[in-house]
Amino acid sequence: MAVLHITYKYNRESSKADYDGFYKVITSYGWARLSESNWTIKTNEPSQAVWQKLKKYTDPNDYFVMLPLNARLFSPQEWKALKWILSRP
Repeated sequence: MAVLHITYKYNRESSKADYDGFYKVITSYGWARLSESNWTIKTNEPSQAVWQKLKKYTDPNDYFVMLPLNARLFSPQEWKALKWILSRP
């Protein structure tokens, strides 16, 4: 299972992104919304497959970053947040 951190920021005035479609894809996984533009998801799919699903709902001029999270890279101070993320359905 992969845990992916996704940051997506779109320009409300000029973006042609389908934010509702983007949100439906995100929430089809085990997910946690960390802030307005940041989510963490759990998936058995490779990150490229997740990107293929999400990219049709994004605009090329918006900002998108998807990073894999690895528990071995977290500091002891971050374990509380990581434990919460991994406990989500």
